[in-house]
Amino acid sequence: MDPAKVLYNYCGSLTTTTWPPNTKVLVTGANGYVAQRLIPELVHRGYFVRCMVRTKHTPFLLEHPRIEIVYADCCIKEQLRSALKDIEFAYYLIHSMRAKKSAFSGMDREVAQSFMEVAEEAGVKKVIYLGGLGETNVRLSPHLKSRMEVGEVLANSSIPVIRLHAAIVIGTGSASYELLKSLVMHNRYIPFMIEFNNLSQCIAIRDVIKYLVGIMEVRSNESRMYHIGGKDVLAYRDVILGFAKILNKKIYFFDVFWVPVPIAVSCRIYAYWLHLFTSLPVNIISLLLGSLKTDVVCLNDDIRNILPFEPLGFETSIRRALQKEKEAQVFSHWTDTSPEAMRDLLPLCEYESANFKVEEHSIEIPADSEKVFQLITQIGGKHGWLQGNFLWRVRGLVDTLVGGVGLQRGRRHPTHLRVGDSLDFWRVEKLEQDKELLLRGELISPGLSWLQFLLTPGSNNSTQLTLKAHFIPKPFWGELYWFCMSKFHTYIFKGMLTNFYRKATDWVH
Repeated sequence: MDPAKVLYNYCGSLTTTTWPPNTKVLVTGANGYVAQRLIPELVHRGYFVRCMVRTKHTPFLLEHPRIEIVYADCCIKEQLRSALKDIEFAYYLIHSMRAKKSAFSGMDREVAQSFMEVAEEAGVKKVIYLGGLGETNVRLSPHLKSRMEVGEVLANSSIPVIRLHAAIVIGTGSASYELLKSLVMHNRYIPFMIEFNNLSQCIAIRDVIKYLVGIMEVRSNESRMYHIGGKDVLAYRDVILGFAKILNKKIYFFDVFWVPVPIAVSCRIYAYWLHLFTSLPVNIISLLLGSLKTDVVCLNDDIRNILPFEPLGFETSIRRALQKEKEAQVFSHWTDTSPEAMRDLLPLCEYESANFKVEEHSIEIPADSEKVFQLITQIGGKHGWLQGNFLWRVRGLVDTLVGGVGLQRGRRHPTHLRVGDSLDFWRVEKLEQDKELLLRGELISPGLSWLQFLLTPGSNNSTQLTLKAHFIPKPFWGELYWFCMSKFHTYIFKGMLTNFYRKATDWVH
């Protein structure tokens, strides 16, 4: 995808002077939500951007002569040396939000230390880090505490390090925004936690990107920490009510002060409840809720002396995000990254297993492959799955109840798919125009699953559509699962093919 097609042009009003054309910039965590917004801006301003991702099995969507993809694990210094070679400026956007709470803190510190050691060897001129805001006290959540510690590790270096600490990021597809929207859209009565009285200074994604780009272009060799936030400081309670007002929703809070459980436990319970109607995993919701324990506001506005633009207010940020959703201009989303446990899985074509289970059904459709392909790439999300939608919802609910992603993720765009897109509890693993759509399952099950649609040109301008379900079961439970689900699969898959046939023939006639 050409970065120019997904350029929001956030930085058009920046007054800073760009570095010379083709200055090499490294963006770590390049498949992440913020990075996917940052990279097009850097390319547009003339930089050569090296995008660092951890695994080759995660597709990278942006293509441009000044974009280079490098695969590197921050724990492997030899790979880091290749990534940092000839780099002048580096963005450190690595966070282990999906890891378990007991693991991510130590993991983040080790990764940061390794990165800075190699960056010093490579002669990097400046490192920019994006972390979270929060008071440095005992009530700081493990999530925010870890981000603070990472910033300190990075700053303990001979390289100038700029630490930007932001509050809740508001933008289409951000985890915080999606959580707020789901909370308001699906609830009229919300349990009131005392933490809802704490303050937050929400910041629009466009302002985050402007600060990230602008601070790199500032001619300074001094390590500094800056707080960045939006125009408004609001209690979390008012953030929820403000969002509800914009959506014309009525929200009522009811007290749960009387529940005799510690804050950490109540946040976890709250996270499981929210998980029932949001697409976010319980781990991410818990981390976000844990951040409510302290005020998340800017304690200084020093950065305004260097980058003197006016950040957006809360209401404007929300309205702009909603408008982008309405226009289907969502080019990066928090779901673009697979769940931690599935991030390093091999693609279907690389698996060798004597225990593969395959169910296959075919139908010949009197329409060309282009029309049939358009139909199959519109399944999922609000469109449903053409057959047995109730059964799909039941399976999604079961997945949600056991901590999986369920069907809440929907789809990024109503009609357009790309490799890496989440599609309910599937992810697009392969997409070959007018020939194949391969979906990898990200639901919780005793095995690995794929759903494959193959299109073969037939006679008289017809198309042979083949649907294959692939499954690699775990011993015993996987075999039992496949046996129990096989009858449902046959009913659903045959019905899907029949409905594809009907839709295609209606379209032709």
